Amino acid sequence: MTGHPGPTEQYRRIRRLETGWRFHQGEIDGAAAPDFDDAEWRSVDVPHDWSIEGPFDPDNPAGAAGAFLPGGVGWYRRSLPSDVEGETVYLRFDGIYRDSDVYLNGEHVGNRPNGYTSFNHDVSGVESSETLAVRVDNTDLPNCRWYSGSGIYRHVHLIETAPLHVVPWGTDVRTPAVTDRRARVDVHTTVANDAEEGAVCTLSTTVYDPAGEVVAEAATEQRLAAGQQHTFEQELAVADPALWSPETPERYHVRSVVHRQDPDGTAETAGEAVDDYVTPFGIRTVTFSADEGLLLNGEPMTLKGVNLHHSAGALGAAVPERALERRLETLAEMGANAIRTAHNPPQPELLDLCDRMGFLVIDEAFDKWRHEKTGKFFDDWWREDLEAMIRRDRNHPSVIAWSVGNESYDHGDPGMLDDLEMLVEAANDLDPTRPATYGSPAWGDGREGILENAEAVAERVDLFSGNYMEHHYDDLRERGVDVPIVGSECRPFFRGSGDDPLAFVPENPWFDVAERDDVVGQFIWSGFDYLGEAREWPSKGWPTGLIDTCGVPKPPAAFHRSVWSDEPMVEIAAFDPARERAPARPAWSWPALAGHWTFPDREDSRGFVHVVTFTNAETVTLYQNDERLGVQHLADNPDHMIEWYVPYESGTLRAVAETDGEVVATHELQTAGEPAQVELDPDREAITADGQDLVYVDARIVDDGGVVVPRADHEIECSVSGAGDLAGVDNGDLASNESYTDSRRSAYHGTALAIVQAGRESGEVRITADVEGLEGLEGDEVTIPVQAPE
Repeated sequence: MTGHPGPTEQYRRIRRLETGWRFHQGEIDGAAAPDFDDAEWRSVDVPHDWSIEGPFDPDNPAGAAGAFLPGGVGWYRRSLPSDVEGETVYLRFDGIYRDSDVYLNGEHVGNRPNGYTSFNHDVSGVESSETLAVRVDNTDLPNCRWYSGSGIYRHVHLIETAPLHVVPWGTDVRTPAVTDRRARVDVHTTVANDAEEGAVCTLSTTVYDPAGEVVAEAATEQRLAAGQQHTFEQELAVADPALWSPETPERYHVRSVVHRQDPDGTAETAGEAVDDYVTPFGIRTVTFSADEGLLLNGEPMTLKGVNLHHSAGALGAAVPERALERRLETLAEMGANAIRTAHNPPQPELLDLCDRMGFLVIDEAFDKWRHEKTGKFFDDWWREDLEAMIRRDRNHPSVIAWSVGNESYDHGDPGMLDDLEMLVEAANDLDPTRPATYGSPAWGDGREGILENAEAVAERVDLFSGNYMEHHYDDLRERGVDVPIVGSECRPFFRGSGDDPLAFVPENPWFDVAERDDVVGQFIWSGFDYLGEAREWPSKGWPTGLIDTCGVPKPPAAFHRSVWSDEPMVEIAAFDPARERAPARPAWSWPALAGHWTFPDREDSRGFVHVVTFTNAETVTLYQNDERLGVQHLADNPDHMIEWYVPYESGTLRAVAETDGEVVATHELQTAGEPAQVELDPDREAITADGQDLVYVDARIVDDGGVVVPRADHEIECSVSGAGDLAGVDNGDLASNESYTDSRRSAYHGTALAIVQAGRESGEVRITADVEGLEGLEGDEVTIPVQAPE
């Protein structure tokens, strides 16, 4: 990540309301009243997801869609801070799932049905220490095709400013003309005057470069009557701009300062500064073309992307920023450069990270429009929900397109096409600088019906997003579809055929991107395993992602690293039909590959093991116990899957990759012996005492040589003490009934995971892992410093 953190706001105060909340699960009368006694309620920090606490139950109404976890009604209460001073005050909720009602001192402030949308409530006039109460209703289940979580699962902000102020999400920064020598920066800023009298307002706008230096300034004066809003339009120029791209994610900042004069003021002085607002942005150009695909800053760019749901395994839907950062780090190591936020607006921290880490984003507003129990509020709320997403996210350089929906059940019907046209028109009106799209499924009456529906969608969008339609790209072009195409959902291994988008053709959909200039890229379904959308009990989710819920890439993910990444690599995987896997939808699966070399049943028989090596080097040489088994060339294996049949011997299987006769990468697997100990491996050396930061600690059952024992399934007891708490445990097994919030977790393929969250005091956090009741299996202990925030 690059760049200066940017200027800070000095005239408005923004605080997160994370602590001091009390929570009650279940309906309760009178809970909004300020004198209600909540002493028996549980203390929680927000963000908070009560559903992840379980229990799993096949009779829970959420069913397979919601991971068999509970929903219901929940109440939250806390007092506002004792030093609220702003004359204009907003409460911003980044996301409450769902159908929330907010109360202040017993008075109803507002309702929001959509559980994924960020929203603001104007609570001007509120006084210090008033009681804030929030009722959350997630009883009408299932209402999502995947796990949603329940509660105030994203951040809550208290924003205090002056009556003359920049409105929420009130800046729109655009870079319509960019060259190497100069960038035009248009800043549109909406200012409201909520005072009882008029005022002369001067808006001073300053642009800061990635190093924090001032590179452009402008000031505009405008008289605003009481209750009036005005949008200032300012044009600035930045010399020698540093362009934002995945390789150079440079961010600029705009600081908008509002100065107030009295109604009879003059232009001789700017007046008193009463509000300021900081907006990060990037200078870049994005062009989509039906012939050339995507051009970023004039250069061809291919989207190597994944679909990403909002939940994160054991953490449920309340996902700290570090969890998101770790996910993006893992994807970047694979060579991924793009995210589709399937299928709703993400938490704001994800887009901030994508800006800083160089990911491109298709930002999606909805899944079904009038289905999954959203129809009852769609007509009343669609415009406001879509506008909230676009206004909130429009300044992120990572966001390159808006998706207004996905796979409507009435796909292709006249009413659906009318809805699509309405939503695209609204998105274009709210932001004319980005294309609008829709996740178009391969649905229809036979091949002709599929293509007719797709063509009708393509006529109404700026970018055609095809779900599992890579085998129809030529058909669409032949029918005259002249908009850019992207594979918005692609399976990780198989390809469709004819009128069957889920055929089992073993030709990876990536090659439909790599071999064409007119296709923008692809998004794999899915990047990570996720809760919900399960096949059947006892599975709790979707188990065929590239990366499991612990954040560990599966062996098949090496294929995508081999075609997406320029970093030399080689990885071995063995076909292991006995490998345990949660029930899955076969069309999205891979053959059963495993990253181990422990096959005791083959030891005596000298049976063969089917092996594959993935690489982006010219050749791979395979060795078993230093005996050379052979060499193969990537050019002879254009599918990037080099296959071998190895007469099994215990010991070491090693792959050596070479390009131009030089070794560029190696990988080896070792046979495991008997379990000897639990080995803890934290992913970080220190964490921050902010109540949010995380360290992920792998707990591996290993032999005397430190090799993971792949069939080990011992129950591991994790304990945490000191300056942190256990946030969750996991093992990647979506068929397990073990609780994510317990301290015990069985090893799965020899490993488990403890997620530890920092407290708010510096010190050390100690994590121990033991296997009780088994003599000779040693435990382990690690200590992580918890440092005060900078």
